[in-house]
Amino acid sequence: MTHPAPFQHGEPMPALTAPPFAESPTAASPRGRWALWVVLVAVVAGAAAGVAGYVLTRTQPPAMAVGDCVSGADVPVEYGCADERATYRIAGRESAQWPFGVLCTKYADATRAVLDPQPEESNPAAALCLSPNRANTTDPGALLAGDCVDVKKGGETIVRITCGASAALAVVAIETHAKVPVTDRACEAHTTTRDAFAQVSLGGRVIVVCARPTAASTSMTGSEVGDCAAATTMALAPCDQPGVRHRVLSVRTQHVEPMAPQCPDDGNVNAVVVHAGSTTDLRVVVCLGPANRQHLGYGKPGDCLIGFGAAGGPAPELVDCADPAADATVTEVHRGADAECPRPVGASGGFTLKPGASAGLAVCYVPL
Repeated sequence: MTHPAPFQHGEPMPALTAPPFAESPTAASPRGRWALWVVLVAVVAGAAAGVAGYVLTRTQPPAMAVGDCVSGADVPVEYGCADERATYRIAGRESAQWPFGVLCTKYADATRAVLDPQPEESNPAAALCLSPNRANTTDPGALLAGDCVDVKKGGETIVRITCGASAALAVVAIETHAKVPVTDRACEAHTTTRDAFAQVSLGGRVIVVCARPTAASTSMTGSEVGDCAAATTMALAPCDQPGVRHRVLSVRTQHVEPMAPQCPDDGNVNAVVVHAGSTTDLRVVVCLGPANRQHLGYGKPGDCLIGFGAAGGPAPELVDCADPAADATVTEVHRGADAECPRPVGASGGFTLKPGASAGLAVCYVPL
């Protein structure tokens, strides 16, 4: 067996061959570990530089961001959205270009636009587009169907109130229109509407509140067929109450001023009420006749009368034909400008209304 030559001082060390079971190559040598540390330090340093650059250059979120809630003041103050002072929610932010309100019309629910009171270098001047929330009781944009409102000065002031007050109106719907006065058939799609009020909102667009009187109201605009009204005040009242003179024959809404005869489909008319607001084209026409259902003007051919033979007494009235006191019967009913009964023959008679609110009426009768 030969042996390697002994190592002599000053000579280069011979290369060593790895043993059959060498150390895992993943175990770095001291020099390898140092190289790894250099790489890690470089990576960390680069990441730190990137973070520092982001911190220095990123855009900070605005103090008043979309979704935040603010007061309704011209210089808004931010509050938590549950705070009753937070009457608006920020629907959008737009660059503050004059007129900045127009920029906010892209947000369907926005009703106001104000300047962000806290512009920053990274957040230049901005317009805040505001939508009213339910804490807001004076902006009609916050109203919902079923709400109750108190309306003053023909709609200049509309305040949401607790339902039940006699002066309250119930909201039927909210519409958006292009201008005031509204001339494009306000609230036509909402058939239970009996009143409409318009307010100018953001960017010149108009919010229309379609409403109707509540059950507690005595307004004629809330009347239904068969209701009665007092003779002097024209307010709704129980039909058996003293002083009641009128009964509602029909109620309709339309969008042009009614021309005479305002009640062409109603014969026995003694009064008509036309309600029109100053800011919309909605009209409510209420046609009324005598409160007394036995009034001769309600007669139809074949109906019976009582009182025909009472000389100098009141006009005959309708009565059940089974009543032995019945002494006359209705023979003809005519409507129109020329409506009249035939020239009286013997003891025949008639009741006539000249054209006015109605088209004209004649109810003719003869004794039994």
